[in-house]
Amino acid sequence: MANRCSVSLVTDAAEWDALFSRVEHPHMVQSWAYGEAKQAAGGWRTRRRVVDAGGWRARRLVFEREGEPVAICELLDKSLAGFRWASRLNRGPLFLDADPGDDVVRDVYRALRSRWKHLRGALVLAPALTADAENYRMMTEIGFRDHHVRGWCSDRVDLRLDEEQLRKNLASTWRNRLRAAERTGLVLRVSQSPEDVEWIIDRHVENMREKGFSGPSPALLRALYRAAPDDFLIFQARLGEETVGGMMVNRFSHTAEYYVGWFGREGRKANVGNFMFWQIALELQRRGCRWFDLGGYSSSDRFGRFKQGMRGVEYELLNEWLAF
Repeated sequence: MANRCSVSLVTDAAEWDALFSRVEHPHMVQSWAYGEAKQAAGGWRTRRRVVDAGGWRARRLVFEREGEPVAICELLDKSLAGFRWASRLNRGPLFLDADPGDDVVRDVYRALRSRWKHLRGALVLAPALTADAENYRMMTEIGFRDHHVRGWCSDRVDLRLDEEQLRKNLASTWRNRLRAAERTGLVLRVSQSPEDVEWIIDRHVENMREKGFSGPSPALLRALYRAAPDDFLIFQARLGEETVGGMMVNRFSHTAEYYVGWFGREGRKANVGNFMFWQIALELQRRGCRWFDLGGYSSSDRFGRFKQGMRGVEYELLNEWLAF
């Protein structure tokens, strides 16, 4: 079947942001700022070296059908000796129409697959498609190979609802713990200062060390802040004179996503997680955000079950795929 999609590069941030703003459910890892941050954090250089096994380089594509843009995606490329040998596409392509139709979706993925047929390196793709049998079948038919890595799973809280409805939607136990937290005298502070950026990074590093997990690197967090300081929000919860919790949320288009967080011992006793997630949702609502993405989870872990208590719109994306 003839491919009805053409693909071209987007090199202008304003053009990308205009297209990105049309996506109903954008993802942080497809934002212009995230691509710039990954590029900067990995030490990618604009001057080619004889052997360059450095970090990622961002590349943005727009897919057009009958002369009209229908989808966009941001790829991260790895190069060796000046040649691209691998690309990563995380939670994309993103469709500009909330309901693009099966034929448009197939055309976009066919166009994407065709770019990796002739010595263009390997593509690791985590599609922004719902995890269902029909999408799995489509990816197989087009020629992608199952990478056997589960897709992204998260909840989006709909901030277009009023405060009363948002509170009513909370799971009963979650809501009871929020009430208890509100009685403790917890206070939320919002900041975007360099000093508080370093504070949350220090807490994040401490958290990773104590709990034995791997999260976003300090270099990436600093680069993300430099790329879009107005969208890098630090929240601190104080109980009396003590800071007992902290979270970093990244805003992009009309959505914001929880990215890193830390809760101290006294904060956990006071249900600071319930207090912070609730107050942050209200603050994002005041700032004009439509959606608050809770930042991904597995329903088998405790923090994941906690996030589910906000009773947002749960979604799971298709597993990862490979193309050569």
